[in-house]
Amino acid sequence: MRHAICLLVALVALSLPTTAQRKQQAAKKPVKDAPVEDPRIKQMLSAVQQITFVDSTVVDAADFMSHIPLSPNIGKLEQDGGMGNYTNEMGDLRLITTAEGIITRSDYIGNTWTSPTPLAGLGKAKACNPFLMPDGVTLYFSQKGERSIGGYDLFVTRYDSELGTFLKAENLGMPFASEADDLFYAIDEYNQLGFFVTNRRQPKGKVCIYTFIPQTSRHTYRSEAYDEEQLMQLAAIHRIADTWTNKQEQQEALNRLNKIKAVRHGPQLVETDSKMSAIDLMRLEAEAQIKELEKLRQQYDTANDEAKTALREKILSAEDQLEKLQSDIRKKEKESTHL
Repeated sequence: MRHAICLLVALVALSLPTTAQRKQQAAKKPVKDAPVEDPRIKQMLSAVQQITFVDSTVVDAADFMSHIPLSPNIGKLEQDGGMGNYTNEMGDLRLITTAEGIITRSDYIGNTWTSPTPLAGLGKAKACNPFLMPDGVTLYFSQKGERSIGGYDLFVTRYDSELGTFLKAENLGMPFASEADDLFYAIDEYNQLGFFVTNRRQPKGKVCIYTFIPQTSRHTYRSEAYDEEQLMQLAAIHRIADTWTNKQEQQEALNRLNKIKAVRHGPQLVETDSKMSAIDLMRLEAEAQIKELEKLRQQYDTANDEAKTALREKILSAEDQLEKLQSDIRKKEKESTHL
């Protein structure tokens, strides 16, 4: 009996090291961490901007800027090796994206361009595709870094003339932010249209250009009126038709977009897709130019002497364009009466 007990104790003792080793091995076994969602995504989802998207077009990423019908009164867009550049409407300031992901500025002085210098205040993360509003202060750009929630995100900043630098940029948030690459944002004040470019849900080498109606003040979807799935679809721009809360406003914006296409490519190209005739499109353009002239004249009244010189040239140019357009409208009207 005593022999059996001793044998049992010995067997237990022999098994202890094996059990301990198993525990140690289990403790050392790596455990895969569950994916952690960026808390900013949930925060953005609770404040999705209510934006009316008018149209969308899929184009090649390498030259998407050539497909954005920005008014010449706002500036000029170009791409060099896929990197976006912006030149202002006066043609004397150029923002260039370098291959290293740095946005630089060059000024046209004395019949030559100055050496490009990096914009101060944008941080060290890679940035690209700048767009400067006509106020010369508000800058939109795309950047990839700690402040983005995925690949490239869109940011807005403003220039502080006293400090000589741009202020800390803010993420535009959803629906303009996503975990994909959101590459470009511009506002055409002349035509009251906005343009937004992203590669979300697109095959490699393609991007989608969305045309939208700019907000005069920020409006967001009320989270209590939508469930999380609905907010996610609105944030992702799942269907642009879901954003048409005011169909008349959407149609008017689409007419303005078609007018721009008519000016760029000829009325015949647009008439097949629009209920508006060529002369209606020309009248719409004339109305927009009249409003722009009124705004320029109001700016002139309160401007200093230096600003008045620049505004005077813009006003004279706008008056010449309007006079020519109104002359073309009168010719079209005469032609239509003889048909």
